[in-house]
Amino acid sequence: MPYIAWHPRTRRPLVVLTRSGPCARVRLVHSEVPFEVPVGELEHYPWAADPHAPPGFVAVLLDTPQAVREGDWVVVVGCARRVRALAPYSAGSRLLELEGYGKWVLAAPRVAYRRPSAGGQGP
Repeated sequence: MPYIAWHPRTRRPLVVLTRSGPCARVRLVHSEVPFEVPVGELEHYPWAADPHAPPGFVAVLLDTPQAVREGDWVVVVGCARRVRALAPYSAGSRLLELEGYGKWVLAAPRVAYRRPSAGGQGP
């Protein structure tokens, strides 16, 4: 099962597809092109290394815009903002009302932050 990890060297979240020995096969959130990085370079969420993660929240990959929930946090213009309301938009996109920002269209896979569930999230 893919999960999100923080890559401090590039300061980006990565989708970890598989881990094998000293390497992990990963991809950027908005890309389908996989590449490899050393496992030791990855940090698991939630860690203070991610400047966008609100305290007490874990990163989740929203595979589709429909996976976003009220109360999630998404990064827009370099700042994490809480989703106050959401509505359908064109072609499967979602229109989000973000606290302190206004309306914004979520149209692609993205990392969001949400409180951990009882079942847990991550590797």
